[in-house]
Amino acid sequence: MNAPPRAGVPAALSLALLEALRASDIPQPDALDEQHADLSAKRLGLNRTVEAQIERLARQARRRESVPGQEFAALARLVARRPDAGVVFTDAGRRAARREIQWQRGPVNTLRRLLPRPWALAVGFRVARQMARATLGTEIEWSDGAPHAVLGATLAVVTEPGSACSFIGSALAELLRQLAGFDGAMVHTACRARGAESCAWSAASPTPGR
Repeated sequence: MNAPPRAGVPAALSLALLEALRASDIPQPDALDEQHADLSAKRLGLNRTVEAQIERLARQARRRESVPGQEFAALARLVARRPDAGVVFTDAGRRAARREIQWQRGPVNTLRRLLPRPWALAVGFRVARQMARATLGTEIEWSDGAPHAVLGATLAVVTEPGSACSFIGSALAELLRQLAGFDGAMVHTACRARGAESCAWSAASPTPGR
């Protein structure tokens, strides 16, 4: 098990985790929930404490603030214990990436309008790399026709072997998809929790024509 990150973690990442947790726990309309509405109240993602934390983190995220690394690590461990952990982490990664992109939507869209597509994609990749470094503590490089990424020491998101790494993988894929025309998944190829020196991701398959 990796030690929790000592440095502050962007509040937007914790917010994305709790939002994904809440979304996963929203009950589907069926006879069971109609007859036993009290079951819905027991879902972790729908309790008042989680709602209060989401409101707090949303304020901090808008101000681009950080939360203590211990707080983020505890939340990641909580999600990792769930049977749907992989789904929650993957959804959270996409949410975190989309929020980061939304904050910089204006400049990104301006570049896309002004530049030819190949140049726009190249600039978009540089923007994605900057976002990944600033928000995820991850370095992305493009080599052999595909993106590759390595997690730095400032964000040890893997608190248990396995699904927690999908948080970073899905965030990277979403950044690259929206900004650099990447069409694919970022596969977790090395994991600190399993003894590797660093967590790393690579594209499942090269993106043609880049």
